Amino acid sequence: MNRQRGFSLTFVILALILVGVAMSVLAGGSNAMLFHADKAYLQALERNLAASGLAWVRAKASANGSDLPIGAPVELDVSTFGVSAVRLAVQVLEVQEGKAGVRIETSCSKRGRTRNATSDYTLPIP
Repeated sequence: MNRQRGFSLTFVILALILVGVAMSVLAGGSNAMLFHADKAYLQALERNLAASGLAWVRAKASANGSDLPIGAPVELDVSTFGVSAVRLAVQVLEVQEGKAGVRIETSCSKRGRTRNATSDYTLPIP
């Protein structure tokens, strides 16, 4: 009977070791997935911010083309994105015949990871 009990105890200990190894492998995999998911989220948020900035310039230009603030960056309110660490600045560089040069600066953060981007665009305006 004692021999049976020793075998069962050894089997339980080995099973616990295997479960611990499996958990550490799965935890590493889930951390990698979380890292890539956060990266994809920040990239999508950056694209949405840039699209919002371009839409703002188009709306300003179509409403009244002379109302575009040339030279000075304008900080837009992005609180509707639902993320606390987000910034969007739009700067109209120049306005020429039917087109405008625009610089869009975005910054967004999630879990200590920050993504900053500055892009220049040329927009057709009416």
